[in-house]
Amino acid sequence: MANVILGVNSAYHESSVCLVVDGRIVAIAEEERFNRRRHGKQSRIDNCDALPEQAAEWCLKQAGLGWRDVTAIGYSFDPDARLKASLNLPDAHRVLPGSWGTEEGERAFHASNLRAKEKLLALAPQASFDFLGHHLCHAASAFLVSPFEEAAVLVLDGIGEGASTWLGHGKADELRELESVEYPHSLGFVWERMSEFLGFDVYSGPGKVMGYACITDPRGELSGRDYLGAMREVFREEPGGTFFVDNDAFRFRTEDFSGLERHFGPRRLQAVDRYEDASIAAALQTVTSDVMVHLANRLYDRINEGRATPVTDLCLAGGVSLNCVANYEIALRSRFRRIWIQPAANDGGTAIGAAALLHHRLDGGGRLRMEHAYWGPGFTADECRAAIEEKGLDFTRPDDLPAQVAGRLERGEIVAWFQGRQEIGPRALGNRSILADPSRFDTRTRLNLRVKYRESFRPFAPSVLPQALGRFFETPSDMVSARYMLFALPLKDRRDVQVIPAVVQENGSDGRATSRIHLVDAEHNPHYAQMIGELERLTGLGLVLNTSFNISEPIVTTPQEAVATFLRSSMDALALGPFLVRRPRKS
Repeated sequence: MANVILGVNSAYHESSVCLVVDGRIVAIAEEERFNRRRHGKQSRIDNCDALPEQAAEWCLKQAGLGWRDVTAIGYSFDPDARLKASLNLPDAHRVLPGSWGTEEGERAFHASNLRAKEKLLALAPQASFDFLGHHLCHAASAFLVSPFEEAAVLVLDGIGEGASTWLGHGKADELRELESVEYPHSLGFVWERMSEFLGFDVYSGPGKVMGYACITDPRGELSGRDYLGAMREVFREEPGGTFFVDNDAFRFRTEDFSGLERHFGPRRLQAVDRYEDASIAAALQTVTSDVMVHLANRLYDRINEGRATPVTDLCLAGGVSLNCVANYEIALRSRFRRIWIQPAANDGGTAIGAAALLHHRLDGGGRLRMEHAYWGPGFTADECRAAIEEKGLDFTRPDDLPAQVAGRLERGEIVAWFQGRQEIGPRALGNRSILADPSRFDTRTRLNLRVKYRESFRPFAPSVLPQALGRFFETPSDMVSARYMLFALPLKDRRDVQVIPAVVQENGSDGRATSRIHLVDAEHNPHYAQMIGELERLTGLGLVLNTSFNISEPIVTTPQEAVATFLRSSMDALALGPFLVRRPRKS
C-alpha cells in the first residue's frame, strides 16, 4: 500500500495542500487558484474549517487517488499550543472584544481548528492525523526540501501559535529550535499594521509598501521629518538580543492608530502617491532590513559557536521572507554564503513543511527535494485549443512560438504567456506571466494603464538569463533562490537605468537603482528560456519584463481564465500552450 501524505494549511489564510506519495512530491496547490479569492480566504477566528478542498482534490487527482487513499494528514498548526500561548496576554484588555487575544476569541479559534480536523477525517477516515507546529512547518518547508544537508533556518512571519520568529538549525532530516521571538514582537504584524496605517490593504499591502519604500529615503520630502528616527523609537533590533516592537504604539488587534499617529502623523484612509508617505515606508524597510540582518548574524553566531568549520548556508521561510530588499541585505551584510528561500514562503508553504515532517516521521526515507516551483495545474494542447475556440478567437500554431513571441515583444507588444504547470507562491515565474520589452521607457506606463490597472509606483520585475545576471546586477553571494524572484539586486552600472528602464526601481533621493530579478532556470523551464534567448538575439539584452498573469485577482490557473483575462485587458497577444492568439479586431 502506498504512503499517501497530505500536508494541509487552513488555520489562517493562504490555504494550501501538498501531496507526497511514497517519498515523492506529486503536487502542491493553493486554494486561491481554484476558488479565485485572494489568499484563499480571509484570516478569521471561525473559518479554519473552510478547507482547501478543491486544491486537495486536484492534487489527489494528479496521482490517480482519492480521499480514501490518504494514509496520513499533517495540519500545519497546533491549536492546543495556540490556546495556551494566547490566554492572559498583557494587551487583552485593549483588543477587540471576542477577537484574537481574548479568551472568547481564542477558544472560538481553537474550536474552529478542531472542526477542521473533524472534516478532514470525515473525508479520509482511514488516515492518521497530526497537528504540527506552525513555525516548525515553515522551517521544514525551508530546510527539508532545500539543496542543503546542513543549514541555519530562519522563519519570519506575523504569528504562529504564540511566536513570530523562529531561529533554528537543520541537519540531515532533523530540525532543532535555538530561539524564538514571542508576540507582540512581530515583523509580520508590523508590516500589516503599517500597511493599514498608510492606506493599503492588510493582506496585499505589505508587498505594495515594499515597492513604495524603494522610491525615496526616510526623510520626509515635504516636512523634512526624520522618519527613520521615529521608526526606531517603536521598532528596532536589540544588541545582544533579537528585536523590539512597542505595542503601545502599534496597538495590534485594535482599530486604534493613535499610537502610530503620535510618531507619523494622521492615519491615511487610502494610499497616496506622495513621496512624504513613501518616506515612512522607506523607514520601515530600512529598520526591517537591519533587524533581519541582525537576526541572521545572531543565528550564525549561535550555530557556529565552538565549531571549527562554520555552517554558511541559510534557509528562510515565513511571509516576511518574501521581502526581496531585506533578503539582498542579508546576502550582502550577513556571514552566510548561500541562501535558499522557500518560493511559497507565506503560509501556503506550511503545507509543504507539514508533508515533509510526516514523510520523515512515518517513512524515514530520504529528503524530499524542490528543484523548481512548477507544481500546480497544467493543461493539454487540446484543452488550450478548446478555450480559444469557445470564444471564437483567431489563432495559429507556429513551429517557432518562442521566436514569434520574442519578435512581438521587440516590436513593443504586450504578450500573455501561459505554459506548463503553474508555479506555486505569489510570484509569477514564467509559466503564468505577462511579458513586455524592458528597454522601452513607456512600457511601465502602458502596463499600468492598459493591463494591470495598479499604482504607478509599483515596480515590474525582469526574468533574466544567467549571462544577463552577471552583466547587469550585483550578486554578493550565492543566492540560490534568485530563480524564485526573492532578491532585489542593485544595478552594477547606474547608466543601465536607461537600458532597461521598465524593470528598474529608482530611488529619487539616493540614486539607488534595483530590480527584483527572476533568474531563469533553463533546465526546468526550457521553453521560457528559449523565448528570452530569441529576444536577446533581437535586442542584445537577455532579459524580459515579467509580471503576473492576472488583473486584481489570483494568477490565472486555467486556459479559460487566461482567455477571459486576455480579453478584458488591452494585451496584444496570448501564447496559450502551443497556440498564439491575436487580439480580436474591433468591428
